Amino acid sequence: MCECVDAANVRILVIDDNRAIHEDFRKILAPPNPAQATALVEAEAALFGDASAGRRVRPQFEVDSAYQGQEGRDLLRKALDEGRPYVLAFVDVRMPPGWDGIHTIARLWEEDPDLQAVICTAYSDYSWDDVVEQLGETDRLLILKKPFDPAEVRQLASALTAKWQLTKQVRSKLTDLEYVVAERTSQLQQANDELYQLNAQLVAARDVAQAANQAKSRFLANMSHEIRTPMTAILGFAETLLEPDLPEAKRREAIETICRNGQHLLRLINDILDLSKIESGRLEVTRGPCQLRELVEEVVDLMRPQAEGKGLAFGAECVGAVPETIQTDATRLRQILVNLVGNALKFTETGFVRVRVSFVRSPAGDDRAPAEPQVLFEVVDTGIGMTDAQVERVFQPFVQADAQTTRRYGGTGLGLAVSQRLARMLGGDIAVESRRAEGSVFRVHIPAGPLNGTRFVDEKTWEQRAPAQATAASPASALRLPSPCRILIAEDGPDNQRLIVHFLRTAGAETAVADNGRTAVELAAAAAADGRPFDVILMDMQMPDLDGYESTKLLRARGHTGPILALTAHASNSDREKCLAAGCDDFLTKPIDRGRLIHAVEHWLTKEPVAQP
Repeated sequence: MCECVDAANVRILVIDDNRAIHEDFRKILAPPNPAQATALVEAEAALFGDASAGRRVRPQFEVDSAYQGQEGRDLLRKALDEGRPYVLAFVDVRMPPGWDGIHTIARLWEEDPDLQAVICTAYSDYSWDDVVEQLGETDRLLILKKPFDPAEVRQLASALTAKWQLTKQVRSKLTDLEYVVAERTSQLQQANDELYQLNAQLVAARDVAQAANQAKSRFLANMSHEIRTPMTAILGFAETLLEPDLPEAKRREAIETICRNGQHLLRLINDILDLSKIESGRLEVTRGPCQLRELVEEVVDLMRPQAEGKGLAFGAECVGAVPETIQTDATRLRQILVNLVGNALKFTETGFVRVRVSFVRSPAGDDRAPAEPQVLFEVVDTGIGMTDAQVERVFQPFVQADAQTTRRYGGTGLGLAVSQRLARMLGGDIAVESRRAEGSVFRVHIPAGPLNGTRFVDEKTWEQRAPAQATAASPASALRLPSPCRILIAEDGPDNQRLIVHFLRTAGAETAVADNGRTAVELAAAAAADGRPFDVILMDMQMPDLDGYESTKLLRARGHTGPILALTAHASNSDREKCLAAGCDDFLTKPIDRGRLIHAVEHWLTKEPVAQP
């Protein structure tokens, strides 16, 4: 007879002398509000990338508490007598007075050898060798370091519960098989085959779990380093700015450092989001006309300060005639080239980085049909180069050439992985050739799309054209709005309120602030009733009480025809469409760029409003 407990009601024992720890485990494993459990499952799915986690039926845990080891043993005995055993015990190491955690686990296993045990501790008086010496080599014991992550606790409980269930199932199956063998020896081979398959599934599941855990550990280690490094600079130099006698040169240096590291954090977040969207199939590409030379020059202008800062020769050249316009997603192609050029500049100390562009009319393809013409971009550098082994893994997420490279140059190993996936989504690919200590060549080929009537420009034309000048950020004094103009800012974040108000008032605007959507609607109605309606409304889309979507719909329903510009941290095309469908006229993403904000407001101040349906 199967000894398995009901999968929907699993008993867990927590043994810890700290009552707050018991409350934490109950909140995580047995929340009184079902919506809380659903939210935790969804958090697990978002953190560990398991899109199906939120749809699976999870076990409901029943959590009992003991505050000393002897009390825990007594509860375990009672549970066994009632025929409702505990599946798992979370045991603290230090529980003065009385038994410590190691002694407690040994006593618990004397009562129930099948019990899964997790040692919970911020530090331990025992080394792992000491634990093994006292408790033996076993797969029933794990260590959970404090402070622990709720999602990790939930997943650990779920995994060990499943393991306990499988152990019981295997034991029950073996008992049945022994009985069947005694009765019907002819079925022995079939039973052995079933057991082999079950063991193979367990091994496969274990290997998958171990691989996922290793990938998660690498990811968290890389993210910790990549986030903490720029945050150290941001917080440190922000504190420096508070010094009353800081020289002007030092103040400017601190501000530039904060901005530079903030941009690094933004690129890191964008890479993570892009990779997540690519792997889940949610990243969108939008093909359209792309001015080839203008795009390349934008990339060169953007990256030139970094090259000049390292004293590197840097530029772009056209090799032969290339189409003036191609059909592709210009935003994603620009992202690929920026990643590749940035990568080359990072790993090049002396020499040059060069971008070469050429047209391949008939690339090698399927002999049965002509291959599509392509544009080839080559990013050539004289940097540190790579070995053949390093080249093989350079496009893997969170992987760099080697640990020494990571320590010296930093980075998450996401840029090249994202770039390769983007290139494939555009119908092309990326390849690399490299020699250690000699440099690398990254080649990106992208389909050119329909070229009927497209003009080609040759190398001579490319060289004669004056190079584009780098676009410097406009000083605050140069960003001015037509006067008078009244702008309503609907934003619930106090820091963002102050920032936007500062940008707009510096540009000459009169501003009013609403910290939620309902207040924004009321202020807009009052201003219109006074005969002084707001010229532009900046609408944050995530606000309490009434969000930006509903606020915009309500304003349009009440006859407001003035420009409403969405402000949101959600930056995908689908988010843009959602904002426009709600009645917004334009879409600005956070973090807020002063120049883009002022130019967008200026554009809509001088544009005739369109009547809303």
